[in-house]
Amino acid sequence: MKSLFKRRCSGILALALCAVVLFSATARALPKVEMPLVATTCGQSPGGMMLKMSAMQAKLSSVSDKKDLRAADIVGKGYKTLVVTTGTSMKGMGAAGTDVEKEIARCTELIKAAKEEGMTVVGAHIEGMARRTDSSDEATIKAIMPLSDFILIIEDSDKDGFFTNYAKELGKDLIVAKDALGVGAKLAELQ
Repeated sequence: MKSLFKRRCSGILALALCAVVLFSATARALPKVEMPLVATTCGQSPGGMMLKMSAMQAKLSSVSDKKDLRAADIVGKGYKTLVVTTGTSMKGMGAAGTDVEKEIARCTELIKAAKEEGMTVVGAHIEGMARRTDSSDEATIKAIMPLSDFILIIEDSDKDGFFTNYAKELGKDLIVAKDALGVGAKLAELQ
């Protein structure tokens, strides 16, 4: 009777140990965000500025944004994190004289330079479903997210589950903030 009890306990302990080892092997650490951080928008939208304001509200220091940020603006400047917001209105871009293909080229070059600098690159979509309505929205999302280290969105951006599925498809971590005001707090959690 005692040996049967010992064998069962040993079996249960072995299963528990296997589960812990298996979980440890598959669990991924959350991505890290270091300061200083610089943000830009791929296209014509206030995404970069919104991110900066939210980060300031969360008391993150050393956060800046620049609509036309270029590779030369980050090389050797000591930035640790680049956030590129996506989703832009074709109507707004046309009115501003902005070309989506030129914006994608600018941001692709910027991300390449950021990676060479050892920066973390965050692909973000923080303006909700209103910035997922046309082909330019889709183009910026599909260009930037695969190049990013992880994806940061707000709940409203994923009402249809697009980003949940896309992040899985890309093998990227998906970080979700409640709304644009909560984006800074999410970034602070990742420090």
